[in-house]
Amino acid sequence: MAVLAKGEGEILDWSPLPDTVTDEPSFETGVITKSTEIEVDLLITVAHMDANDALSNYVTVSVMKKLGENTEDWKLHYSQQAGGGQALTEALDAESASGQKQIKVAATGDFDTGLGERLLLYNVGDLALSEVVMIDGWADADYYIANENLANTHDAGDGDALYNGVNEITVRLPKSVETTKVTFHNSDDDANYLVRVDYSEVTGIA
Repeated sequence: MAVLAKGEGEILDWSPLPDTVTDEPSFETGVITKSTEIEVDLLITVAHMDANDALSNYVTVSVMKKLGENTEDWKLHYSQQAGGGQALTEALDAESASGQKQIKVAATGDFDTGLGERLLLYNVGDLALSEVVMIDGWADADYYIANENLANTHDAGDGDALYNGVNEITVRLPKSVETTKVTFHNSDDDANYLVRVDYSEVTGIA
């Protein structure tokens, strides 16, 4: 039986994408170059980091490509709108520690309409400790239950909170694409986001 050799990792850790009022609403990763990989998937996350009513605005995510070292012009490989919509938030009211599933909140009125909603657990003190969680249940006006143990500890005293409006986009890069970068543009004048890029790859077949 053939066995795939696989890998995964992080290209861009959680990074802020401010609204247009800051005059810095655009951001891009560094250049991503691959050589022998059979196939790579980029896993792109766009998540609200504040509550707002930006019903018509959005983030434009563009995956740009070069086919080889001698191709000078960047070409569009994939583009998608993300973000936008009305964002809701619930603040933590007690420490929610890594290694456990309880996310402590004073109220559970916003995200108890069904299982499986994916939310940003925003860490104010250290953006890198933010994480996406999936709601697997709740105890009314006490805590939400994540489907997996939290990777990091989140402190109510720092203002850590849950936000909805998480968009997770998978873009496949075939072997013919050698060089890539991901650009983000926030068209919104009152919504701020966090963006992140991870990858998974197949490097060979044994």
